[in-house]
Amino acid sequence: MTHMPLSGNLATVNLADNMTYAQNRSLDLESATVGLFTTILQNGIKIEITSGNHTGFMRYTFPQPGVLSVNRSTPFNVHETMAEAGTTNEHDAHVLVDLTRVLPAYSAIAYSQKFVRGELHVRPSSNSLPSYLGSATYTGGWSQPDSHTIHFCGNFSVPASSVLTPTSDYVQQGHSSIVLGAGTLSWQYNPLVPPTFAARPVPRGYSDLRSYSGSGMGLGALFSWSPAVGRVNGTFILESKVGISYISAAQACSHVTIELPDGKSFENVVDQGRQEWEDKILSTIRIGGDGDVTSNNATLKRMLYSALYQTGLMPTDKTGECPLWESNNSKPYYDDHYTLWDTYRTLLPLYHLLFTKSYSRILSGLISIFTEEGFLPAGRAANWNGRVQGGTHADMVLADGFVKSIHALSGETGRGELDSKIDWQEAYRAVMKDASVMPERNADAVAYDGATKEGRGALDDYLSLGFITRNHTRSVSRGVEYAQNDFAIYSMAYGLKKAQIDIDQLRDRASWWQNQWNPTANVTLEGRGTFTGFPGPRNADRTWNVTGYEPLSCGTCGWDADIYEAKVWETAFSVAPHDMAKVIDLMGGDEAFVRRLDASFVAGLGTSVGANNDAGSALFNPGNEPSFATPFLYNYVPGMHWKTVKQTRAIVDAFYTDARNGYPGNIDGGALPSWLVFNLLGIFPVPAQPIYLLSAPRFSSLNISLFSGTSVETSLTILARNLSSTSYFPQKVSWNGQELDRTWLKHGEIARGGELVFYMGDEPRRWDVGERPWSLSAPS
Repeated sequence: MTHMPLSGNLATVNLADNMTYAQNRSLDLESATVGLFTTILQNGIKIEITSGNHTGFMRYTFPQPGVLSVNRSTPFNVHETMAEAGTTNEHDAHVLVDLTRVLPAYSAIAYSQKFVRGELHVRPSSNSLPSYLGSATYTGGWSQPDSHTIHFCGNFSVPASSVLTPTSDYVQQGHSSIVLGAGTLSWQYNPLVPPTFAARPVPRGYSDLRSYSGSGMGLGALFSWSPAVGRVNGTFILESKVGISYISAAQACSHVTIELPDGKSFENVVDQGRQEWEDKILSTIRIGGDGDVTSNNATLKRMLYSALYQTGLMPTDKTGECPLWESNNSKPYYDDHYTLWDTYRTLLPLYHLLFTKSYSRILSGLISIFTEEGFLPAGRAANWNGRVQGGTHADMVLADGFVKSIHALSGETGRGELDSKIDWQEAYRAVMKDASVMPERNADAVAYDGATKEGRGALDDYLSLGFITRNHTRSVSRGVEYAQNDFAIYSMAYGLKKAQIDIDQLRDRASWWQNQWNPTANVTLEGRGTFTGFPGPRNADRTWNVTGYEPLSCGTCGWDADIYEAKVWETAFSVAPHDMAKVIDLMGGDEAFVRRLDASFVAGLGTSVGANNDAGSALFNPGNEPSFATPFLYNYVPGMHWKTVKQTRAIVDAFYTDARNGYPGNIDGGALPSWLVFNLLGIFPVPAQPIYLLSAPRFSSLNISLFSGTSVETSLTILARNLSSTSYFPQKVSWNGQELDRTWLKHGEIARGGELVFYMGDEPRRWDVGERPWSLSAPS
């Protein structure tokens, strides 16, 4: 459901075709801050947007009547156009409410949404202000849901004054059975072809309108205001409140009443939202050292807090709004997991540390989805499990929480920071179903073999062969990721003391990524030498299928490729984060491994992985989640930590900014922002393992609130002595006063709070000669 403010005479506008009334925005005058978004359209209308938990609050400021034409096509200069004079229209302020408008899917027609049916009721509110309510049902979209229905309820702050007639003339209405100025409209709807102008819809004085499935009719309403009404210094300010619900329109109206009562101003809502963000999200990390130039770096500060803000946007807490089963505080519900194959790496581990109570609720919500629907999601939107790119990474999420807070393979137990009501036995049943039961094979326009809704769609090959053939799309991605998932499940089975036969089987399957490793595949890079051993596709007879295979490429890079949106080269570093010792061995040992890592960051050696996913010209892709851990892998070779510091620092400086489009790719539900947060702090999580790799902080003093709101709340202080733009290589590192010789910390160490101190210098120093990070084939 969209709102579109319009001004001027609408005689030349087709209300069913947004291309006839679309307006450019002035990016120079646009502002996005916590709790408030402001922009100005080409027609001079200023839009301000804030929100409650289930509500949107918009404020429209219409300029002096006739200042602009809605069809202006000349270059836009808002300072000039705001001052221009024009013919005053008798009715110059409008808001179009359109139930059919959906966001376009530019990447694939298969992702396009479609309006199915809806209903719209225009009513006067108790104070005679125009209001409306209803519902709209949609199908399609990224998660490919059967359909989903959104209920809504909205009102305006000023009585409307006119209604458009079939002749497009404006006629004053003296009396009406509905609110003056409100007209519902309908038209023949085709999501791909807009109505002709001759058949454009015209608002009627109908207070109730409904379209049914299969009718092909779109719905909307037009509210109009006279220029004389409510103008101050020539401008007209109109406020609009909208509530949404997945349960009912009555519940949507209740949200408006509770969250946006008449006595609460627009500014009050902005202030309240900002305070909530500060209390729950932004205050979890404090920058100290005010007198230090590194801590006063305004750009890095904006980057840190912008990224921290963006980590709090998804997934969406829809507790109490689940239309499929009853959800409440004891059974929370989260939607909009976009996507767990991205967010398991850094976003949700950050939630564990900083937003622990929400993290517990997210874990319980995932378990509830399994309990109610039969499978965990890999991606979820519109109350629907949809999209499995490679593995079943809810397994990683649940195991990560378990091994850090309950029981790790090392025998360590957590501090009890997570909710004790999390049902870990049900969680284990959920991940074991992923590991053992083939899902129903859904059809998918972008993947010929389907099975992209939930579960492991290539489990038949995997269980019978120990690897995946090209009979399945994304065979290499799936083959290595299934093994990672099995390692995660093995960790849970061990901690929950499951049957030894299950533990042993899962332990064995955690090494099956090696069955997808082609030891003879090689590539030669000019000036860098030859590199041998890469993951690759395989035939059922165990021979290697090298048709169209190239280690520097990802083929088509899409859903039909061997590897989804990642080059073979970069995938080689992410095949087994749980067994980097074996990866290093297969790449030829420490020296060869470091040489290959070095080559990853050389500009000009990279190849494209698709226009939407390219960043930089190296083989390493800073905007691609499979590459997230790559610059930290130097930590697995003693004496090489300084290269981790060098590369992570260079990546942040080259590809992240505080400007518009300041990320090197799609933020993927908080994945890239959380990667940046960890990098600025100087620590990095390893999935489904209770350890953090060290890099180096970008601020001289940081205080981090851990497990806020829980009974074990504590804090972590990170200090960087002698840090400057040239002095950023650690000379030594201490934890709670004890000098370290290893480049990692246990979750159990950090969970008890303490002080991590980096002593910086201008030149690299090989202080890291101790124990390597844990690996499955070489446990500590």
